[in-house]
Amino acid sequence: MDNLKVGEYVRTKDGLIGKVNKIEPKGSGTRFAGEYLTDTIIQFNDGKVYERRVKDNYIVNHSKNIIDLIEVGDFVNENEVIDKYLFDGEIPVLETTGDETNAKCMCESDIRTILTHEQYERKCYKIN
Repeated sequence: MDNLKVGEYVRTKDGLIGKVNKIEPKGSGTRFAGEYLTDTIIQFNDGKVYERRVKDNYIVNHSKNIIDLIEVGDFVNENEVIDKYLFDGEIPVLETTGDETNAKCMCESDIRTILTHEQYERKCYKIN
């Protein structure tokens, strides 16, 4: 993943979002049974007790700003994101479902929780 740095946020193929705290470059050090790393490994924290370790090709997007990783269909603060745009051409804003009459608009400082659409679909019980 080009230009990925420690401290940035990442989004994985299965919708996990977290903050990078370590990057182990391909060919550096050893891993487990003395085998050299054949892929770059990204270690990140997604709010769980333990940290996740994934190969760099598992990362689909990264940014210094977490709002850049949120997609339409994700849930932010328990509301579904229905649009994403730049306010005044420069401030990223999420538009979410709100109460029955209004949608809510959020900036990055309003974000408290994120449930990605991949996580929702994977954990959702579907009735046939």
